[in-house]
Amino acid sequence: MSSAGLPESFDPTVAAREAFAWSGNVPVSDFTRLAGMLVSTSGMVQVRLQAALSADQRPAMTIRLAAHLEQFCQRCLQPVTVVIDHEHTVEWVADATALERLDALGDDSGADAVEYLPMPDPAAVSTLVFVEDELILSLPIVPMHEDCALPVAVADTADDHPFAALAQLKTLKH
Repeated sequence: MSSAGLPESFDPTVAAREAFAWSGNVPVSDFTRLAGMLVSTSGMVQVRLQAALSADQRPAMTIRLAAHLEQFCQRCLQPVTVVIDHEHTVEWVADATALERLDALGDDSGADAVEYLPMPDPAAVSTLVFVEDELILSLPIVPMHEDCALPVAVADTADDHPFAALAQLKTLKH
């Protein structure tokens, strides 16, 4: 077991067959790659994992994440709270041709409800890495406040302008 009772890894097929389910809180500080994208690593991420066999009998995992994370606003560079409320389903596919076919079908339908991944070899998925990947993908591309209090630029007076002295030289007559 790793962080907060989260299983270290899982075999997608075994987890689906046994209808594996886990729910709990994981400290934000446990996600090392995510930490570099945040202002603070304090707080918890609520994680819910539910494995099952899909209608096509492929192993699937639905992940649900909820958290309040602090990132830097890209307008004002001050901390902004990003609310994560993310649910995503992944299905593992055994062979590459089936994966390509399913990916092509997904592109045609426009639905992104299910993501298809190749079955890992050996069949072990690191749970913490799986959750961290989903957290990173759920972050906004450009975090921003709804309304930033940007500093107001003060208009330069002619005397403060660095080239004000040059303007005086233009008025001098030889």
